[in-house]
Amino acid sequence: MLSPVGWEPTQGKTPRFFAIEPSGTFLYAANQNSDTIVTFRIDQAAGKLIPTGHVVKTGSPVCIMFR
Repeated sequence: MLSPVGWEPTQGKTPRFFAIEPSGTFLYAANQNSDTIVTFRIDQAAGKLIPTGHVVKTGSPVCIMFR
């Protein structure tokens, strides 16, 4: 069963989508009105999000897909 362990700002305006990559190591947050995708590392023991400082500028992201 899932339960909340905390809150982490998406470091952008109007978060629209988030995705956990297939290995479960990173979460990506797409911020529509700041035109960014921000990367967070997932602390595997505690489940908390740790900002990596990696920000991708892109035009109004609406979804994230992995190949």
